[in-house]
Amino acid sequence: MRTVIYSFLMQCFVFTLLIAQGRLIIPQPPERFEQKQIDLSKLTATVQIKESIASVTLEQTFANPSPFRLEGEYLFAIPDEANINKFYLYIDGKKTEGQVLDSREAHKIYTDIVRSMRDPALLEFAGYGLFKARIFPIEPKSERVIELSYDQIVRFDAGMYRFSLPLRQSGQGNIGQFHLTIDVQSDKELANIYSPSHQINIERVNGKKVKITFEKNNLPGDKDLILYYALAEKEINANLFSFRPRTDRDGYFLFYAEPGYNVQQARNIARDFIFVIDVSGSMQGEKMEQARDALRFCVNTLDKNDRYEIISFHSSISSFQGQLQNAHSDAIANALYFISNLRANGGTNINEALLTALKLKDRADDRPTSIVFLTDGLPTEGEQNINAILQNIKNTKKDFMRIFSFGVGYDVNTFLLDKISADSHGSATYVKPGENIEREVSALFSKISSPVLTDPEIDFGGVQVYDVYPQKLPDIFKGQSVTVVGRYRGPGQATIRLKGKQGGRERVFTYNLEFQRRESENTFVDNIWANRKIAHLLTQIRFNGENEELVASIKALGEEYGIVTPYTSYLVTEERQELANVEQRVLDGVAPSATQRMQTLSLVREMASEQDEESLGSAVFFDAMSKQAAAPAASSGRGAVLSSRIQKKLAGSDKDMQMLITMKRIAGRTFYFRDGVWIEHGLQKDKPDVELYYLSQEYFDWFSKNPELKEILAIGENMLFQWKGKIYRIADKR
Repeated sequence: MRTVIYSFLMQCFVFTLLIAQGRLIIPQPPERFEQKQIDLSKLTATVQIKESIASVTLEQTFANPSPFRLEGEYLFAIPDEANINKFYLYIDGKKTEGQVLDSREAHKIYTDIVRSMRDPALLEFAGYGLFKARIFPIEPKSERVIELSYDQIVRFDAGMYRFSLPLRQSGQGNIGQFHLTIDVQSDKELANIYSPSHQINIERVNGKKVKITFEKNNLPGDKDLILYYALAEKEINANLFSFRPRTDRDGYFLFYAEPGYNVQQARNIARDFIFVIDVSGSMQGEKMEQARDALRFCVNTLDKNDRYEIISFHSSISSFQGQLQNAHSDAIANALYFISNLRANGGTNINEALLTALKLKDRADDRPTSIVFLTDGLPTEGEQNINAILQNIKNTKKDFMRIFSFGVGYDVNTFLLDKISADSHGSATYVKPGENIEREVSALFSKISSPVLTDPEIDFGGVQVYDVYPQKLPDIFKGQSVTVVGRYRGPGQATIRLKGKQGGRERVFTYNLEFQRRESENTFVDNIWANRKIAHLLTQIRFNGENEELVASIKALGEEYGIVTPYTSYLVTEERQELANVEQRVLDGVAPSATQRMQTLSLVREMASEQDEESLGSAVFFDAMSKQAAAPAASSGRGAVLSSRIQKKLAGSDKDMQMLITMKRIAGRTFYFRDGVWIEHGLQKDKPDVELYYLSQEYFDWFSKNPELKEILAIGENMLFQWKGKIYRIADKR
């Protein structure tokens, strides 16, 4: 029955093969030709950016495992900034002629495809130009490689260059294998490099050249890849992203700062390090060997002007030197001998180990002080009460010493490690069983070894800001960016001051940046802000207990931005029910294209969770986000560790993360999928003032008069939303 339905649809409508970056349509598909018989296998994107020009090459590999020889038309929406004179389409090494159509011709073609395919994703590209080429033959049971090249102007605005790779042209399908390489080169030193959309890898070849890579299997094609970069002007460079789609409401901002590539290594600041390592019986075997290797790396990395101490603990405490001493060559050799002879046995006296470390310095001085604390267990010797241990640490009044904690395995108390690290403005990292301890410790130590600005503070000048997160800035290290998000009331130019300490010196950096009156492009900013605020409120509840105001704030934010929390956990239940309904509609052959894409994204998330159980949208992710905080003494075990890891991802995220498939955040609005209808959150009534039938002439006429709605209308049919004071319903008349 399902095959019959597909055959009927293929004869009624043109068939579209979903390919990232472009579309391949089959105008006259053969009988018994099924959508599932076409496989998208690979996309390789290579980009060369020099100054403000990007040369883009896209190699797309797709397979036709069917027994049919096919003929298709390749369509690619030309970005606004692209230089159309440099478009080339190569098929199997042969240059293929095509047409470059202006936006009016392109609009007609897009409209016809949307009507025939009932696929609203193409509406987003209305107003673009279009490249169109014939592809024949597409042989049966073979692969076809298409290579497309073009030049594009990289737009410059508000002190940053912005490059976009339009992945959404794929119709929001998934990309089997995605490989991206971007080489950025400039005559001046490159500064902040930031992608709010994807977790890119950045390799700085030198001050003026950067290589960016990103690889992902089954990558959802539901959002474009966005890259920002700037030129260096200061020792610490900064940029400001505003988002204010409505001038009658307060805006959102994201302040992004990063030390320059050629900044001197913390101006040769001498530092103090105290290594506190658990050598209790549970550390025997591979864990102990990895911990020893991590310590060796840290000690060998020390500068001769640094001071250090090593404290090992089990039931009792052992100190290497008994005091902080300089890391001269003899001391390093002795330390390595001490490390090699560490043996695991006995219990776990966490309280006495940390107090011993804190006693090594009486007061703050010009030397930044870090405690690297590693344990794999719960306190079983000495003081064992979690709250008492925390109070003992607080009573020392050594808040100038940063504590960086590592919890190894699941038998650690996350409340204890998270709290002591948060109170000292350090961090807590959890290493799951099977993960490499040495790699995690070495990575953190490499970061904290190069402080650029300690005890930083930020002043936003005359602009009124509120709900700013983090409320206390972390120390700024070389190679590490700092992101500050918040809300602002009045727009305008601001002189932002970032101040802090470099050794014993006060340093102040000033930036003249503008909070925009209206800015609708930086749609990622409000989502990041909401994630950060919710993470902050959940931390307050976890450490200080519930109160009605905090709970109400989390509920309101969770519903408005589609964020799962212990107080909005019903969102997960609703999503699972809606996705089950979607799956049934697809099986029944009555699901429209937009609904089918939801099922595709659901399958992509399932595949991602098989590789990473904590990935966005996985069962573990949802369970952790909807888990009530445990009491301090009960905050251990696998669930506690995974919950802490995931909430740290949320608190430190600088990416646009949308947790739910049945929720879309578009242009400052939130839409939920309920009973087959996309409904804007917060509508005061559910009866429309105006009803338009999807794909009718009236619909397209209205759309042409309101092109700013293209991203919203790209959601599809069956929608209810507000526009210019009226409630509109986009109804499906089939």
